[in-house]
Amino acid sequence: MNNYKLLAILVALMLVAGCASTNKNSGTSSASSGSGIQGNIPASNPFSRIQIGMSQKQVHDILGQPTDSANYTTGKMFIPFYFGNDTMRFEDLYKGMGKITYTGAGIGGVNLHVYSVIYDPTEDGYADKK
Repeated sequence: MNNYKLLAILVALMLVAGCASTNKNSGTSSASSGSGIQGNIPASNPFSRIQIGMSQKQVHDILGQPTDSANYTTGKMFIPFYFGNDTMRFEDLYKGMGKITYTGAGIGGVNLHVYSVIYDPTEDGYADKK
């Protein structure tokens, strides 16, 4: 009986340690992992006012409504006992400017904040490219 209790405690500790190490990187990370600001944004372009961590509402106040939007799941969606807020990403595409990617969707709800900004003046603004 004591062996089962010890095993249960060890499993619980491993799960907590796994969740803690997964959540450690849920904030803003470097551009090499896909987050950050990419492209040479002219100072006169409204994209230059967007910063990592801004809410989607703040971005829409600056840029207006996007031409199109899309969403996709991340690999964290399939991690058992992951309770962080990076299970989905949402993208707003702006014709002639680029795209803004948001993160912040998880079990606790949706609270979207800018994850990456990609300035691309050749962006056609539509998510369903074929």
